[in-house]
Amino acid sequence: MIEFSEEHSKTWLELMAVYQDYRFKIFNWVKENPDVKYLDLYIELSPHLLKRDLHKRLLVLDFLRSTDMWDENAILSVFEELTQIALQEQEEVAAYARITLKKIRRCSERIKIADYVLMLAAVEEKQEKPDCDIFHNGCMLLFDLGCKEHLKQFIDKYRGLIYSASGLDEEDLNELVESI
Repeated sequence: MIEFSEEHSKTWLELMAVYQDYRFKIFNWVKENPDVKYLDLYIELSPHLLKRDLHKRLLVLDFLRSTDMWDENAILSVFEELTQIALQEQEEVAAYARITLKKIRRCSERIKIADYVLMLAAVEEKQEKPDCDIFHNGCMLLFDLGCKEHLKQFIDKYRGLIYSASGLDEEDLNELVESI
């Protein structure tokens, strides 16, 4: 552990000790068996198990977003749950999920997520009253992942629903695609 000068305040020393302990515990958790990591994350992120407290979900997503030690495999193990959150939750929660999914670097895995977004959007479109926010969030997630072809396909198919949710018009959507 790093030692700090005794000239620092007592609060600073306690804060740094807790922070170092936190980093050590994260490092140990990342080394856990993939099944253990998957179960831990699945319990917190899956909407099917229990109705989760929004504040707890925000805490978990902030933890996933802000920790630089995450290996892609831990995030990939729950990419479906994170994608559902990125599409279906409130704006702040959805943004945290998108940022977490952006940590995935492998193109093949990003394409798998993009395909899942298209599948979820197709299911939502068939609903009697589709939730337009899902289409706006899907557009933003595909943009964040840098999946240009998927984004073009998504925009072409759901242009009206995206406009209803966010007010992004033809010009805005074309700029979005071209900026990738």
